Parts: sequence; structure tokens; C-alpha cells
Amino acid sequence: MNVILLISDTVRSDYLGCYGSPWVQTPNLDALARESAVMTRFYTGSFPTGPMRKDTHSGRWTFPYANWQAPRPTEEVLLAETIARRGYRTAYIGDTNNSQQYLFGFDHKEIVTRQSSRFEETPEKVKLPADARKLRYPENYITRIVRNAMGWAGEEDRSAPRTMRAAHRWLEEHRADKKPFFLWIDTFDPHEPWDEPRYYIDLYDPGYKGDELIEPAYEPSAYASKREIEHMRCMYAGKLTMVDRWIGWLLDGIENMGLKDNTALIMTSDHGFYHGEHGLIGKMQLRREGGVCKRWPLYATIAHPPLLLRIPGLKKGKRFDTFCQPADLMPTILDLARVPIPRRVQGESLLPVLRGEKKRLRDFAVSGTNYVQDEEVRSPTCYRTKDWLYVYGGDEWRSELYDLKNDPDEKRNVLKQRLSVARDLHQRYLEFLESVDCPPKSLALRREFNPQPRPDTLERKLL
Repeated sequence: MNVILLISDTVRSDYLGCYGSPWVQTPNLDALARESAVMTRFYTGSFPTGPMRKDTHSGRWTFPYANWQAPRPTEEVLLAETIARRGYRTAYIGDTNNSQQYLFGFDHKEIVTRQSSRFEETPEKVKLPADARKLRYPENYITRIVRNAMGWAGEEDRSAPRTMRAAHRWLEEHRADKKPFFLWIDTFDPHEPWDEPRYYIDLYDPGYKGDELIEPAYEPSAYASKREIEHMRCMYAGKLTMVDRWIGWLLDGIENMGLKDNTALIMTSDHGFYHGEHGLIGKMQLRREGGVCKRWPLYATIAHPPLLLRIPGLKKGKRFDTFCQPADLMPTILDLARVPIPRRVQGESLLPVLRGEKKRLRDFAVSGTNYVQDEEVRSPTCYRTKDWLYVYGGDEWRSELYDLKNDPDEKRNVLKQRLSVARDLHQRYLEFLESVDCPPKSLALRREFNPQPRPDTLERKLL
């Protein structure tokens, strides 16, 4: 069986119709969901973009030991290398090369250029879309983003369309090969900047005249007005609709080439984005000049991306509530290809659940940022069960506990009222770290229950 893994960056599941969104237009992903197994409790493991790919390449929770830029550990076993040794043709096509130190085992590797803008046809000085203090980068970077968008000839110049077209070309060339293939498609859209053609934004917020936070500052949300945040959500929705269109175009191509009936397709994302929820905008707090001030908890808003698995021969449109995470994608893909799963892999194949042979993989999910920093910081980590969300706050956030039965939006911290529950979940969190080979130093630093956050002297305040 052929296998296609399609990752679209920064897709919030709650913006998809198949996950309950009543207002965002995602007809192609919704149609895919009707033909797929829909995982309702898929949560990010290692966060954000690069670490999630490492989990997917290796079948492991890498956040306890793999720094963002560190080379691939010599003992790491990778998905593409493993499946290639069993006779699969392998290809990576994407407009992002995050975790490139894990991009091994691909017969074909194509990084789709994102710099197609005709700079020579755009003015040097352009009007910024918002007060520069509300934007993520220094003014010269935002100016480049604006000029880039002005210089594009049309929608097809954007990253997602270019990536889907490149993947389509590769499939055209190899659709008749005797060897089965594994194709990894990776697009950075709908990640910010939200610079899609205006007609996509006008689907949701026509006639808007205020500041447009196309690349918003990663900070607590007080700097943005309620109306600016509403428009930010519409810009994001517009880019997601654009991505949906081009995913649909690729899916049509797969069917037209006669590949649908012998090709498993897995569509997912790495994480979401805070659009003002929990009083936050972005993914973590950043300094104006770059660099992290503090890491935030991974509430469901940002930690619950979609996972759709269209697998020939399986029942269509069924929803599954087992907890699963990116580390489970590698063993699932190997299982589809009938390739033995290496012992080093920590995740589990989803196929026994999808076939009805097993009820669930596990009853929890753990999401965290890298533990191994230049100077190790106890960053927030989330341990989630069906009934509870426990936030181990560490040095950068307070520890929290949410009763998901009575507070599904995760707004009321009940840690003080339910200390015994929090202590039990903290112990289960430590047991998980032990099970995934967390380095002893990192594990020891996190044994303390409910540590006090360090004094925060790094937050940038708008003038």
C-alpha cells in the first residue's frame, strides 16, 4: 500500500467543520473526514513546529531530550530510512525544512521555495498593516513580509499552492511505478503571516478598516483590541480556507491518477495558535529582538490539531476517542506498509484501534516544549486525561488543574481545591517521563510538586 503523510502547519481542529466549526469554510477537509477515521483526542507531543516533526520522524516523544538545533542522536531510528529499507520509494516535498537534521532516508527531497515574490516591482517603502508595536518582528522584517505579498503574481505563488503542485508533479511521475511509495508533504500554511489574497479574508470580514495583525506579537493579548482579535481570527480562517482549496486540488489529483484505492492518506498538523484565548496571542512569549521570554501552557486551543486517516478497506467517517499523539504516526505508517516497528519506537500503531481489535492506545496525552535548553528551564508541561488537565508550571508558569467534565474550556483552575488529584497526576506525569527516557537531570528537576514560578523580569511591555 502507498502512504501519503500530509502535514499542514498550525491548523486548529476547532476551525474545521469536521471538528465542529460552524463558520470556517473547509469543504475539502470536511469531505476527506467523511472518508476517514477522525481522531477526536489527537494532541501534540513535542512542541512546536520542529519538535513535532522529530516525534513523527522517530516515533518518540523527543521533547525531554532533543534540543531544537541539536543533531540527530546516533541511536535514533527514522521513519523514511526504515520504510526505504523495505523497498519503498520515499519522497519529502515541503516548503519548510524544520528539523532538517531528521530528514534522512528520502530518495527525493524537495524544499519548495517560498521566495517567488517580484521584489523589483514593489516599492522599497510600504505602509505597515498595523502599529509596529503590535507586530511580532522588527519593522524591517514586517516590511519584507508586506512587500512579498505585494509582489506575488497571484494565489498560486503562495506556499501551500506551490507545495501541493510540486507533490502532484511527483505523483504524476511515479504513479505507475512498481515500487510502493511513501510521500511526506509538508506545508507551513496556514502559519502566519496571514498574507493570503484579500478575497479569502473578505469571506469572513469584508470592509474591515482597522489594524491588521498579519504577524502578531507573541505576547499576552492586552495590546490588541477585541475587534483586532476578531479580524485576526478571520485572517487565519481565510488562509485556512486557501489551504483547504489546494489540499482539495491535490486530493482530486490523487483520485484522477487512480491512486485513491491503493493509497493511505494521513492528514494532520503540529499545533494551533492562541488568538486571544486564555489572554494570549501566539505560541509562546517572545522578545522584540527574538528569543523566548517564557513558554505558555499547551491548552487544548493550541495542543489539539486534527488527525484524519483515509485508509482503503476501513470504515469511512468513524470517530475514535482514544488518546494519540505524533509519536504514534511512525508506527502506524510502518504498520500500513507491513514493516516491523523498531524496538526504539515509543508510539503505537493506530491500526488495531481503527480495525476494532483494540479499544484504545492509552488514556492520557502529554505535551511539552523542549526540556534541554542552553540553560535548562522547567517549562510548562501538560498531562491530560479524559477528565483532567494538569499543568506542571515549573519556572515559567503556575501549576494548574482543570476539571474537564465541568470546565471543558479550561478556564477555572481548581488545583488548590483538588490538591490530591493534582498530586496523583503529577506522579503519573513523572512515571511517563521515566518511560520515555527523560534524562535524569531533567527528571530530577521536575519531581517537585507545584514549584513557584521564577520572578518574571523579561516581559516586554508596549509603550
